[in-house]
Amino acid sequence: MKKYHFYVSHLDHFKVILLAVVCCLITACSNKEEAGENGGVFIFARGSDAHKLDPADVDDGESVNTLAQICEGLVRFKSGTLEIEAALAESFSILDEGLRYRFELRSGVEFHDGTPLTAATAAYSFRRQMDSNHPGHLAEAAYSYWNYLYQDIESVDVVGEMSLEIRLSKPNSSLLYSLAIFPAALVSPNALAKYGDQVQRYPIGTGPYKFVEWRPNEAIVLERNESYWGERSHFERLIMKVVPDSTVRTLQLKSGEIHGMDGVRPSDLKNLSDDASVNLYRETGLNVGYLVFNLENERLQNLALRRAINLAIDRDAFARVALNGAGTAAQFPLPPGFLGYPESGGDFAYAPEEARKIVDELGEGVLEAPLKIRVMNAPRAYFPDPIVAATFIKGQLENVGIACEVVSSDFKSQLNDLRNGDFELGLIGWIGDNGDTDNFLSTFFASWAAKKGSATNYSFYRNPEMDELLLAARKSSSSGERARLYSEALMLSDRDIPLVPLAHGDNMIALRSGLTGFELQKIGDLRLGWIRPE
Repeated sequence: MKKYHFYVSHLDHFKVILLAVVCCLITACSNKEEAGENGGVFIFARGSDAHKLDPADVDDGESVNTLAQICEGLVRFKSGTLEIEAALAESFSILDEGLRYRFELRSGVEFHDGTPLTAATAAYSFRRQMDSNHPGHLAEAAYSYWNYLYQDIESVDVVGEMSLEIRLSKPNSSLLYSLAIFPAALVSPNALAKYGDQVQRYPIGTGPYKFVEWRPNEAIVLERNESYWGERSHFERLIMKVVPDSTVRTLQLKSGEIHGMDGVRPSDLKNLSDDASVNLYRETGLNVGYLVFNLENERLQNLALRRAINLAIDRDAFARVALNGAGTAAQFPLPPGFLGYPESGGDFAYAPEEARKIVDELGEGVLEAPLKIRVMNAPRAYFPDPIVAATFIKGQLENVGIACEVVSSDFKSQLNDLRNGDFELGLIGWIGDNGDTDNFLSTFFASWAAKKGSATNYSFYRNPEMDELLLAARKSSSSGERARLYSEALMLSDRDIPLVPLAHGDNMIALRSGLTGFELQKIGDLRLGWIRPE
């Protein structure tokens, strides 16, 4: 396959830009008054559409960020931090040495369909995930987060009209943080009766915006929740618009046709920073982009081959090329500063000569056919331009004698292929959910996260020694002990090489100037309900 197979020609690229400019000129005037700055409609553009709108059964950023406007949990992260604060629960307490969590719920809150928030209606969102016989447990849903973040929950009990208790089979130090993220968001127990097998397309939560309409691959339309328990949103409508081409998104933002966007390309940073009509929000993201090996593939079971690939990649150069200044090289599959991040170590050396020697010793057959690198075509914080990232990796591997082929697809197809083990090499990443080390390492390495169809452990790496370390860290209440265990787990991953960490991308959002109230969240979710004109 030719190197330039995935690139549009210069003429085609010019046509895209010209078309975007023309569209902006035609539509900016008509859209600006409706969308703009009078509290009418706020339009936010992103590169891909949501997959589904059920907080219990999603793991893509577009779905999560849509649901963040609609649904809420018992607790949440205090804005801009990793500190836990009350949300739908007014207060909470941890009892019985971490085996029982009690929540006193906020009175007067209603779901968007008018269903009152009570302990019973709150319990529904947990019980439907944990009990396969529950009427709200959808047969087609994976509930992948429940399988590895909430597996220690033994029961969810109604102990009073507004009092809820979660009981654990064993202590889990990260549980409270996991309750602050989207799989623990509450949905109305009456949604299933209303929408039947279409319920995952019609979310009913308690958040600042209510679902109105979903036009697939075009836009999701939300309207203000006039009965919201917190501070009411300024804008009457919020439109989550799909604009796949980042050049078009940027031009629409600058013209005022849209009011916010994600998927900012590093090459556009200076352009946006210099534009007085745009505010650029940027900080180091809690994420990691990586190259994962399918260990169920016969060729990739060869540790020598995986080591050669690891040594062949110059991660500093990768960060410069693939992130273009909007991130840093990754030494471990964990962002720096997290509990257990090693002070030294890591198989980080770039050693192409050693890699070439290993390849020469592999013999014929192992590399008889090119290795296929699967990559999505939608931007992510860790890979702002995934095709550029894949092309760089391809060049690095071919430099040491490993022939490669890049295969691109939309993000949904990419996730489906990785979850089901239908790949050899995969370029993917992870944006931290709850600010806890377990959320990275159990996601990547735990055997319980390697279930076909719902896997997040895309390598299908299964090692009892790793499981033992991860489970021991979950049980411990000592941060020092947890740090030691996680550091050992990272050294074990260095030895076995189920994946190659590549880069940590910056979290970047661009909004039109003249707006206030927005703050980047550490875990990368969007809170658009607090935006208002200055």
